[in-house]
Amino acid sequence: MFKQGTRRSCMLGVMVCALFVLGAVANASAATVYVSNSAPLVPGGKSCVQPNYSHVQNAINAAGPGALIQICPGTYTEQIAITNSVKLNAISGAGTATLEMPESAVNNSSACDTMGGLQQMDEISICTSGTVSITGVNVKAVIPVTTCAGGMYGIFVGGGGTLKATNFHIDGASTSLNEYKGCQKGVAIEIGNKTPAEVAHGVLKQLTVTGYQKNGPTVKAVGSTMSVTASTITGEGATPYIAQNGVEVAWGAQGIVKSSHVSGNECNVGSCGATGEQASGVLFYQAAAGSNVTSSTVSGNDMGVYYASGSATVPASPDVTIAKDAITSNRYEGVLLEEGKASLTNDKINGTGRVGIDLYQAAYQESASQSSASYTKIEGQAEAAIKVESDKEPADIAGKFTFANGSIGNGTVLLNESNNFEVIF
Repeated sequence: MFKQGTRRSCMLGVMVCALFVLGAVANASAATVYVSNSAPLVPGGKSCVQPNYSHVQNAINAAGPGALIQICPGTYTEQIAITNSVKLNAISGAGTATLEMPESAVNNSSACDTMGGLQQMDEISICTSGTVSITGVNVKAVIPVTTCAGGMYGIFVGGGGTLKATNFHIDGASTSLNEYKGCQKGVAIEIGNKTPAEVAHGVLKQLTVTGYQKNGPTVKAVGSTMSVTASTITGEGATPYIAQNGVEVAWGAQGIVKSSHVSGNECNVGSCGATGEQASGVLFYQAAAGSNVTSSTVSGNDMGVYYASGSATVPASPDVTIAKDAITSNRYEGVLLEEGKASLTNDKINGTGRVGIDLYQAAYQESASQSSASYTKIEGQAEAAIKVESDKEPADIAGKFTFANGSIGNGTVLLNESNNFEVIF
């Protein structure tokens, strides 16, 4: 571990030297420490003019559990590993301090993010059962990665821990090289993990998320939870590299998106399109009951909101609720529903997209689709307000969709390609 200051001889006697050492120990265990890379270090310092440390990682290591790490203005080019409950705070306000991944980033896998032994490059790796708070500290994780192997996260959380992230901008994670932007990695914030299973929790508020290669905020694993509130998540737009997801809730995790804006996730890869792969604003796959997107704007994506239960049984009540949202100008589908049960309530779906609510039926599905929409308004869709797309295979499971107390504006109300999928108005 890097040791702050210089080694000094005890020229003034043993007593003075002992006092100096005791002062250093007391400083190391202080509840609040200051980090600056633009001011001289002062043992026991209490401000950005007289900071304790010049590196954030050194401050975390020395300060111990429960410490408040006050980060002074500047850019700190280092990868961070956190194994205790700490608070990182940009002391001069949001955006004044940035944690940036070095261009020659190293594998900083922890016990929580081994991902089958593959190398992990994280800007911030959190592996603790405690709570880590990050306020106002920007995160930048865009570097020239030249491999598709391993994982890459702006922030990774595991070990049963909780991340409370507030009021900052996260740029990445992503490679800066176009030829590697199609690699299926690069997640801005990863809460938990599927394989190996890692449970974690995220409370994300007032974030701006851009520059991610594959996903923005993502939560995975049974028992993991994530809430995204009052945040803006913006994809690359019509990218020729990859199908992005603004927010992903998957593999048994519960995710909540509230009062947020998710946009710019569009895929122009050759395999993408209306009948191929698609990028999504908010994606729910095998999401735990209680997951929802509410009072949010989901616009300018391939599909606004996607849901599939991935389960062999239809839940008694909806796993996912989509309510009071403005779902607008998503070029293929406003909402795409596969098997399982989701509920739309008081949503507005409009713009020049292809279909408002798309109900997908295919032989590979494990259960029926039995979703519903109420008090929902659909207008302006090029092909149909509601469409059932079916592969018309003998193994298709009969489905049902109920549309009640809503309204449909101009254009075709319903296109139903299925032989056994019922749409009830």
